[in-house]
Amino acid sequence: MRAEILWRNIETTWGLLTTDEVLEVLKMPAGETGSVEKMRKNGEILAVRRGGVYVFPGFQFVAGHVEPVIAQLIALAVEVRWSPEVLVIWLCSPSGYFGGDRPINHLRDPNELLAKARNEATVEW
Repeated sequence: MRAEILWRNIETTWGLLTTDEVLEVLKMPAGETGSVEKMRKNGEILAVRRGGVYVFPGFQFVAGHVEPVIAQLIALAVEVRWSPEVLVIWLCSPSGYFGGDRPINHLRDPNELLAKARNEATVEW
């Protein structure tokens, strides 16, 4: 239940875009859904499965492009064995690594974001 509330909050705050909406945001020709699928498979764009289909968190899109750090975050998530869902939840949840701020608010500081994501994923207790 708690996770579902978080997903609803993510959708309300940033949007969980359909493939067609991604095409529109990236100013790509309508119907080129294969291009979005290729970007997802190549780790260029972050997607999660919701309701049996892939949706794309809206926070990764700025001014008609995908934030450059997204591909690096996806690669890090693969390396540390975080699912895309875990990555999105981490990005959108308050974090002690950011003084209670959400990591998503630090997309423009990729070095700090990537270092703290790695720390979070590899911390040993």
